[in-house]
Amino acid sequence: MHPPHVSRFILIVTMALLCAPLASQLRVIDLGALPDANFSLATAINNHGEIAGSSGASEVIQQHAALWRDGAWIDLGTLPGHFYSHATDINKHGDVTGFSRSTIENTRAVLWRRGSLIDLGTLPGAEYSTADAINDRGQVAGTALDADGRLHLVLWDKGQQIVDLGLFPGPETRWVSAINDRGVIVGYGPGSNAFVWRDGVFSDLIALNGSTNSIARDVDSRGCIVGSSATPDGNVHGTLWCDGQTIDLGALPGAAFSEATGINARGEIVGWGYNSAFRPRAILWQDGEIIDLGTLPGGSESFAMDINDHGVIAGFSNSEAVPTAAHGTVWTPRRRP
Repeated sequence: MHPPHVSRFILIVTMALLCAPLASQLRVIDLGALPDANFSLATAINNHGEIAGSSGASEVIQQHAALWRDGAWIDLGTLPGHFYSHATDINKHGDVTGFSRSTIENTRAVLWRRGSLIDLGTLPGAEYSTADAINDRGQVAGTALDADGRLHLVLWDKGQQIVDLGLFPGPETRWVSAINDRGVIVGYGPGSNAFVWRDGVFSDLIALNGSTNSIARDVDSRGCIVGSSATPDGNVHGTLWCDGQTIDLGALPGAAFSEATGINARGEIVGWGYNSAFRPRAILWQDGEIIDLGTLPGGSESFAMDINDHGVIAGFSNSEAVPTAAHGTVWTPRRRP
């Protein structure tokens, strides 16, 4: 539950959500997997219902980036000579970002656009880059090593030449999570040090307990950020940073951990957290409540990764049919009569 000093933003969101569907009005859809594959992951969803994800025969080494469109997964493939690819994000145009890999050292940021696979390149003298997020303007944010092995925040504008935004401060390893249409970039690093890059300046996100033990997962058009952070009592809760406030989103009853992974234009937030049986469950923060979204039939574990502006949620879940793996999963509002 939100604290008594909840911001005006949250009050507006709460009023908007009074007409939104509750979890009991959501249907859960199994997206299956690519042919000859036994698992899939749904990572990001746009407002057309197109989903970026991955599918393969092994969660570790035989995975290809995939796009869910028109009721089926499309194998997005890899760069020549590579065996592994992963999709990280999708924008309203259906452009998908990610990376293709032959070895850890030879990892290249890629963009799938209108049926073409584009190698986005990397900084001079290095072979490592990742494309981690894309906005509706076509700006791609990611990371790249330089010739000395140092990690930089980088940007590609509409798939053009790489732009070096500078060395990451603090921990050398960092991951980019999201970029909004204003060019605000968020992410995190080892030890859960969340960062925000805005107008050329890096800033840390302060956790609920006043430390920098936080993770940033998504940022909306206003600059409101969701993720997770340490609490004063030693737990980790889904967290919203907005309008100068750090807001505790809470956890499922009887649990101590939750993480927010996506926020839409209506302020609806999704993520995952442990339930009282210490099983990870997809969750939705709506109308001042935290809601367990459940799993595919017979499943015990689920994760929600993103939500579009229509309230459709993408993630993954195991099921009775695939108890030891996972399938991409969509939670979608039921049509009203």
